[in-house]
Amino acid sequence: MTMNCKQKLIQEGYTRYRGAVDASVYEYFNCDCSWKAQWYLKKGQYRCCGCKERCETRDPEGFQLFLDLG
Repeated sequence: MTMNCKQKLIQEGYTRYRGAVDASVYEYFNCDCSWKAQWYLKKGQYRCCGCKERCETRDPEGFQLFLDLG
């Protein structure tokens, strides 16, 4: 059985990024399917499983910071 991208990232310790992603991120990657984006985060590394390109970046610019109020 093959593992899909999301399962593999979760197994590697990534968690789903639930903050807002600015349009500038998609412009940088020249992304035509931002509506399919599913970002994951681990130690400052952002990776997307929205399409076959599997974009990734360490630049936090364009990724909304959120506070842990718990």
